[in-house]
Amino acid sequence: MAALTEREAAVYDRQIRLWGVEAQKRLQNSRVLICGFKGLGAEVAKNLSLAGFSISVLDAEQVQPVDLGANFFLSSDDVGKNRAEAALPRLKELNPLVQMEALSLTIAQVTEAVVQRFNCVLITSNVPMEEQIRINELCRKHGVNFFAGSTYGGVGVFFADL
Repeated sequence: MAALTEREAAVYDRQIRLWGVEAQKRLQNSRVLICGFKGLGAEVAKNLSLAGFSISVLDAEQVQPVDLGANFFLSSDDVGKNRAEAALPRLKELNPLVQMEALSLTIAQVTEAVVQRFNCVLITSNVPMEEQIRINELCRKHGVNFFAGSTYGGVGVFFADL
C-alpha cells in the first residue's frame, strides 16, 4: 500500500489518530457497491465516502418527488433522472479523494462480474429475499462481504455475511 499523501493525512487526521495509518489505507483500498439509493443508501454512502471508501452506487430507478424527503443528495431538478446518476455529483463533493461511480443497473443485473469488482456489497433497499440470497451467494463464492439492510418507517432490519 502506498503512503498517504499530505492532503489525505490532513483530511483523515481524526480517523488516523483513532485507528492508525495502516487501517486508513485499508479503508481507502476498499471498494463498496451500494445497491439502492434511497434514504438508507444515501446515509451509508455519505458515511463511507467521508471515511475514505471508494463507492459505486447502483440504482436503475428514476427520482420521484417522494425521494426528495429522504435522500439529501437529490433536488427537485432531479425528478425523472436516474437516481444514482442524479445523486453522484453531490456525493462526490463530500470527498473528492475517493473514487465514485453510478451504475444504472437493476438488482437483477448484478452478476458475478459485477460482484467481483468489490470488497463489499451492500443492499439498502427493499429487495426481494430471493435476490438478496442470490447476491449473497455470489458474494460468498468470491469472498466478498455482504450486507443487507432495509428500513420500514421507524423500524429497520440488517443482515451481515462476512
